[in-house]
Order: sequence, then structure tokens, then C-alpha cells
Amino acid sequence: MDQPLQSKLSSLCLISQHKLQKILSLCGDKADLIIDPSLIKPLERICGVTWLRQHGIEKIYKMDPQLGQTVNTTKIYFISACKHKYKCVLDQISSQISQKPSLADLKCFNIIIVPKVLHTYDSILESRGLYGVVKLHSFSWELMSLDDRLLSLELPFLFKQLYVEQNHSLLSSVSLSLWSLFHITGQPKCIISLGKLSSSVLDILEIYNETYSRDFISKGIDEIDTVLLIDRNQDYASSLLTPATYSGLLNEIFNITCGHLDLNVKETKYKKGKMNFTTIPDDNPKKITMNLDSSIDSLYGEIKHRHFSEVLSVLSSKAKLLKNEDIKALGIQEIKHFVSTKLQQVALFKQNLVNHVLASETIISEMNNKFENVTYTENEMLNNRNKKSNFNFVDENFGTDIQIYNSLRLMCLLSLTQGLSYDEYNNLVNKYLLAFGYKFLYVFQNLINVGLLIQPVSLKLSLNISNLSGLSDRLPKWQTGFQNQAAKLKQLPSQGDTKSSPSYVFNGSYVPLVASICNILFTSESLSEALTKLSSTLELKLSGSLLENMKDGIQTLNEKLSNLKLNSELEYGCMDAKSLLKKLKTDSKLSNAFSFKTKSVLVFVIGGVTYAEIAACDVIQSATGSKIYVASDCVASGSDYMSACS
Repeated sequence: MDQPLQSKLSSLCLISQHKLQKILSLCGDKADLIIDPSLIKPLERICGVTWLRQHGIEKIYKMDPQLGQTVNTTKIYFISACKHKYKCVLDQISSQISQKPSLADLKCFNIIIVPKVLHTYDSILESRGLYGVVKLHSFSWELMSLDDRLLSLELPFLFKQLYVEQNHSLLSSVSLSLWSLFHITGQPKCIISLGKLSSSVLDILEIYNETYSRDFISKGIDEIDTVLLIDRNQDYASSLLTPATYSGLLNEIFNITCGHLDLNVKETKYKKGKMNFTTIPDDNPKKITMNLDSSIDSLYGEIKHRHFSEVLSVLSSKAKLLKNEDIKALGIQEIKHFVSTKLQQVALFKQNLVNHVLASETIISEMNNKFENVTYTENEMLNNRNKKSNFNFVDENFGTDIQIYNSLRLMCLLSLTQGLSYDEYNNLVNKYLLAFGYKFLYVFQNLINVGLLIQPVSLKLSLNISNLSGLSDRLPKWQTGFQNQAAKLKQLPSQGDTKSSPSYVFNGSYVPLVASICNILFTSESLSEALTKLSSTLELKLSGSLLENMKDGIQTLNEKLSNLKLNSELEYGCMDAKSLLKKLKTDSKLSNAFSFKTKSVLVFVIGGVTYAEIAACDVIQSATGSKIYVASDCVASGSDYMSACS
């Protein structure tokens, strides 16, 4: 990453630090911090323990329902915007007040909620009789730089709230993070949104620009000239397919939080979800943490986007290089120089090498020869071939090798690509419920609501002789819809050289949608040409500095709302791509503005991005000589999405 932009992105951490400092200054001088364990790693990226002590925190505790009395009277709870966790904290506070009523008058309880306090929290506080006793604080931290050109908000619960619960309250936090980012990188020339949530984020972002000072944004800087906002549900296939890259498989097997991998080989993600009646869990597993940051671990930077089949050979060659270093042949002065300059680096490199070898061996043992069969079946599904054989594979998987999340993934992928009949759907659901219990029946409804699973309708129920005219509307058109869009955007490559194609991230089967769109943006002669290609298949909305001159003067938000017309083409500075292309034909000035060639893109996926998509974008970046920055609310795997629906 270019050093100037890298230093600017590092300042995002300082902004988060300043926000937290303002909140802590309102909470008192001496306080105890009680933190949700899932927020420890993100908080460590913002500030350390020393910084917290300098700003009034004396003791730090992990949040636990059984937590007793703490040292200091003033308490600061640090939790995510989850209603269940919020109520647990209120239960603890109520319990403490019931034991010592004088605490209510001291007003010593504070709750910091990431990313913001939801509107329902005040009413819950009032119903508990704690209004005025407990102070609520919103803390919307900025995007965190996890790796080279990889930014994350580290809000893994966002997918569940936005897609499963259909609660869009936290969309404004996504807009706010982008608004802060643009104050550092400069306002992009064009912002493209794909999906309803992305469109809403675009509208909220424009309201922020209208409400606050326009002049604050540096319009002269164009280090990121185009931004692509995309909903996760626009490309579920990329989240369901089995990745073939090293980083992708690491995320499939191990728990990764804020760029830190928990290398616990005894209790992996896969083993936790597997039905196991023999293995006794290890009560005291050895904790090894790997930092998945190329600037810290150069070996990870070299192998993270490689196909997994190449990783072990790379690690083997690195081990041989270390073995060939013969310290015995060195003189006394050379040994001293080696100890003072290289010994620590070599020791760290050796430890990283051992960790990567251990991780690779765990991946091989966990996949256990299933990788080739699964990826072959996934390829057949994507290309709409051998439906019966594919269903039999999934059905057998449900019966003999059932895993709480991966079995659902295969079912969802088959449903999205080839469809399931009424009997096939019921057969798989019954097998899953027999294995894990009928308490998981709601999971299938969640998957349907999210769009990961399409529920078929029984022909016996749908056939109504009095309404045969509408029968064609009820036929399953989605069976070929996936392949039609994928073919138009060249996401299903022919069998050829997959090493130079972004499809290698899924073993040559599929090109992620974000990579396909970025490729069109970079290879087109102008942005208008790229929009013409994309708008024929995708419903896009646009905003950005190029559309500023289309606004009728400088209006305040109130003026804009008072002059708002129904069916207006330009609302809050956002415009439909097809309407814009019509205007480009008649407006030569605007057409010239959109004639620039895209050189750098920020991709923001709302609902989580996968390591496979990041690797695919890296291929496009290398092939076109451009820059792609990937950002999201979290880096997730297919099992994480299944877990969010459970």
C-alpha cells in the first residue's frame, strides 16, 4: 500500500481513540471496565491497557453473568449493540442496586455500546426503573486496517441484524464510517451501490454530507476514485462455496477475530459443529495466536492468497533455507553481528513457519479427502449439471457426514443454483432435524427470509384450476436465473488456465461478483462505458463528486425536503444508473466528466466479505495494474453465515 495513504488510514485509529477518550472523560476518574470478550481484540487495536489506565480505568474484567463485586464504585460496561447482552448488563446492575440501594443515587453505572445506542434501549432502561441511574454512550469506532488494503469495522453481528432480523438501525453506522474515511482519503468521484441496503447507506451518506460542512471534504484528492457498495445477498454463492486459498481455508477451520487466528487444533470450527460421541474436549488447550497481517508476518503475506495445493511446497522450501544457514561456520564477530541483528528475526520467522505448518496440517486432516468431492459437486451445481447426482451427494452428506453448518451450506447452494423440489427440500430438512433436534426448525425459516434458501411450493397446493392463468408466474424461474446473470458477467469460466483467473479462489469454478465488477471497471475505457456494461444486468445507483454539479445550487437538507418531488430522478444526490446514462447522451459536460478511466476502487461489502473474494480482487489488481481496497463490517466464512441464521 502507498505510504501516504497507509499513514492516513492509520490515523483512523487515532480518531477512534479520541472518541473513546471523550466518552471516558464523562464517566469519572477511577472506574472498572467490564468488557464483552468479543470486543477485546478490536479494542486492543484502538488502545492498549496502558492507555486505558492513563484515562481513568483501574481494573479490567471480562463480562460474565456470574461476575461479583468489582473494586471501584464507578463501572463502565463495554458491549456490542445486542439487545440480549444489553439486558444481561441491566440485570447485573439491578442486582447490585438491590444489594446496595445507595448506588442508585451515585449514578455510577455507564454502558458504552458499539457502534451506537439503539432507540429502544432508553425504553428498556425506563421499564427496568434504571432511567437516570445508568448512562448510555455510543461508540462508533472507525474502520480498522487488518492487512494490506483490507479494512474492517469488526462488527460480525451486523449480518444477523440487517438480514436475519431485518433491523436496519445500524446502517447509519456504516455510512458514518465511510463518511469519516472520505474525510481522510478525499471524496470519491463516483460511488456505485448494488442492493437495497447499499442504496440506503448511499442516501444516509448524502444526508451526512448535506447536514455537515461540504467544504470539509478534500475534493482535490482522488487516491480512491471509485467506491463500490454491495449487499452480501447480491452474491451468496461466494460465501457458500468452499474456498481453495490458504487464507480462505484458515477461516473455514479456525476462529479469526480482528485479524488474530486462534490456532487451537483440538477444537476447530469444523469439530465444534460435527456430531461427535467419542472425543473428550480438552479443558486446557494450548493457546497459540497467529497475527494475519502481512506487515508483521511476511510468510503469511507470501502464501495467504495462494491455492492451498502450493502452500506446503512453499513452506518446505522456506524450511530448507533456514536449515542451510550454518551458524557454526561463522566467526566470533560474525556471530555477534548475527545475534544483535538477525537472531530475533530468524526466531520469529521460525515460529511463524511452525505455526503455518501446523495450520496446514490441521486443514488437511479436517478436510480429510472431502475437498475434491465437495468442490467438484459445487462446480456441477454452479453450471446447472447433474442435478440428481448433486442432490444425492448432499443427501448422503446429511446422512453420513453431517456437520451443523457445512451441511446447510451445501443445501443452500443447491437451492440457489439448481433448485430443490418440494420432496427433496422436506427430505433434507427432516434429516437435519433428526440429527440435531427439532429446536432448529426456525433455522430454515431464517435461511429463507435471508434469501440463502428458496422454499419450494408443493404442486398439489399450488395447482388451483380456478386460477390456471397465474400458474406460469408461480413456476420456479430462479432455477436458471443464477446461471443467466453469472454468464452475462463472465463469472462461470470455461475449463482452462485458472491460475491467472480470479476463479482459482474457488478451484476454477466461479469468479466472485465483486471481482467481476472491478474487472469491468478497470478494463473499460471510461466509467460511462463500464456503467453501460453493468447496468444491463445489475440495478445500480450512483453518487459522488461527479454528480455534485447536477444539484440545483447549494441547498440545505430542509430546503431539499421542502422542494422534494415525487419520482424525482435525483434524490439526496443519488441517481439510478440507467437514468444517468440517458442524461450522458444529452449533456456533453456531464459526459466528459464520466469519461475518466477508473484506477482505484474501494469495495465495501455490507454483511461481511470472505478471504476468497479478497484474493480474487488481488488477482484483478495485479492483472490490471490498479488498486483495490476491500472493506466490510467483518471478514466471514460460510459457516459464520449459517451460524448467524441459527
